[in-house]
Amino acid sequence: MTHRNVAIIVEHVPPYLGSDRSIYELGRRLPKHGYKVQFIATQPLRYLLGRRPDNWEYKKVWQTAPPNIGRNISVKYLLVPNLIDRLWRKTKILAFPLTLMYFFLLAVIQLIRFRADVVISAHATPITGVVAVFSAKLLRRPLIMGCPDWMAAYAAQLSGKKMTNLGPLLLNTLEVFLIKLAKSSFTVTHYMKQVLIMLGIRADSIKVIPNGVDPDQFSSDGDSIELKKEYGNEGRTVVLYTGHIEDWAGMEIIETLAKRMASETPEGLVFLVGAGESVDKLIAVVETAGVSKQFKYGGIKPFSEMPRVVSAVDIALCIFPDTLVSHAASPLKLFEYMSCGKAIVATSVAGTAEALTKDVGILVKPGNTDEICDKVLELCRNPKQREDIGQKARALVERKFTWSILTEELATLITKTINNDRVLS
Repeated sequence: MTHRNVAIIVEHVPPYLGSDRSIYELGRRLPKHGYKVQFIATQPLRYLLGRRPDNWEYKKVWQTAPPNIGRNISVKYLLVPNLIDRLWRKTKILAFPLTLMYFFLLAVIQLIRFRADVVISAHATPITGVVAVFSAKLLRRPLIMGCPDWMAAYAAQLSGKKMTNLGPLLLNTLEVFLIKLAKSSFTVTHYMKQVLIMLGIRADSIKVIPNGVDPDQFSSDGDSIELKKEYGNEGRTVVLYTGHIEDWAGMEIIETLAKRMASETPEGLVFLVGAGESVDKLIAVVETAGVSKQFKYGGIKPFSEMPRVVSAVDIALCIFPDTLVSHAASPLKLFEYMSCGKAIVATSVAGTAEALTKDVGILVKPGNTDEICDKVLELCRNPKQREDIGQKARALVERKFTWSILTEELATLITKTINNDRVLS
């Protein structure tokens, strides 16, 4: 078989964040479609800036041999030398361009050695996106740009700024500039595609490839009773929330739900897994309200444990506020919940509503705390309804949202990009 060589430029291998996982899962299945794949990982800007949790140990990955992912897949790390690493601590204005030039040189060398036929950038970020675009342009390789979220809007939300502030405005300008330089692009929601079109990206160059899940890894066959015992939740109707534990992520809903459970469904339990600045505040509020029996914080769990965590619950929450970021996103956890056959209560932001139709989950208007709690408590009292919704969710995943199915979409996009055909979603 004659292979085409696909170079995928990312921030993390193995994946660390949701956007890393999506391109990783798609990329590692491309060899089944006749491609050789090389992941080229640049150190992310937030690491170089020192903005990472105290317990962030991802640097250990760079200090070991690249992982053996599978046949016809290789990994290369691009790491700054000690001199530039020290410069990041003293003068970031000088360190940033030197890092770009150094990674650009390494990427060009690697693309030549790998004989890449096409380059995919995981996202249009200031380091990964820039290195991918200009190395591909120099070598005249077709470039596909990934747009797993709206980077500028996400940065604005995290920093508490508006899109009109200087930082987000510059990021947005860079993001659009890089995407326009790519021959084609792919994003995870039709909402985000419309955003890209609004920003001046050609509609016929954008492919929508939603997020997905491995249905063998996240299975509906887990013994929830035994798993509940493992987490100390036996005999309870467990409602799971995973992800950011921040005020903007809807933590007031968790507080209200725990209070209502105490009086309406005492066997109910809200189980939180994740991290964020609001953890201690939320625990204190729940304890002060005297409803700590309806609440448990499970801490941060590695991705490898998440299939067991999801299998050990009855209901899953996917609650996002009414923001630009929320509408553009396609949360991985949604597909993991669906794949495990869980009844889901979600806010009807665009990205979620595109995947979770009303017969495979319960959609509620963002910000409507009372209605969200009403629907959760209704499910707590109705195990048959939970089972019906969960079965339909699992069936939908198997039809549309497995990584294997979605990789076929990416393989088609690669072929069209190499052949200079129009991309139609």
